Amino acid sequence: MSKYSAEATHIKIIIAFLLLSGSMLCLVSCKNRPNTAGKQVASETDTTKPKFLPLDKNPYEGLRHLAFSVTPEQLDLNLAENKIEVYGVVMDWGMEDVIATTVAYKTGDASLYLSSGGTVIGGGKHRTVKRAAKQFVSVAQTFLNESTKADTTSAPIKGQACFYLLTNKGMYVGKASLHDLEFNSSAWRPLFDEGNKVIGELHLQSQQ
Repeated sequence: MSKYSAEATHIKIIIAFLLLSGSMLCLVSCKNRPNTAGKQVASETDTTKPKFLPLDKNPYEGLRHLAFSVTPEQLDLNLAENKIEVYGVVMDWGMEDVIATTVAYKTGDASLYLSSGGTVIGGGKHRTVKRAAKQFVSVAQTFLNESTKADTTSAPIKGQACFYLLTNKGMYVGKASLHDLEFNSSAWRPLFDEGNKVIGELHLQSQQ
């Protein structure tokens, strides 16, 4: 088994764990934080312990839409005006029965959304997640020449990965087949690996 195959299998196990849980996992206190359905997501005050919260409505579409709408100003980022600077990445992974969306920003904030409803949010409060998220965005900066301007945020088809690069000059996108990623014949393989590291760190924190 190749190194990639082993890592991909590990990530699929993590996603399977979220699919089975059918819940939202908060890595930070979520007291009185409304979800996209307008409901309240409650947890105990002053805690960073993960808590599984039942979902009465799948929040995936709303959370994914929100990920694309975040601006540098909302993140308190001061970006250069004379160059294109990536401040966020949204990586969609079209698997057999689910789309896994990994979101990371230059601030270190990171989350994972599954089209089935399973969700991990608030990872940026943890040092290892924050480091992985920042690295993901940093590597994305080097892929601007591989990407094209994006007019839509279409979900990937099965067997495809989409990388949306959020920049101060608009959004860019790149796509690759999972087959090409597995056999290391896609230029997007290094960025895909960084996205998987973010997923791995989110899972590790959820298990502590």
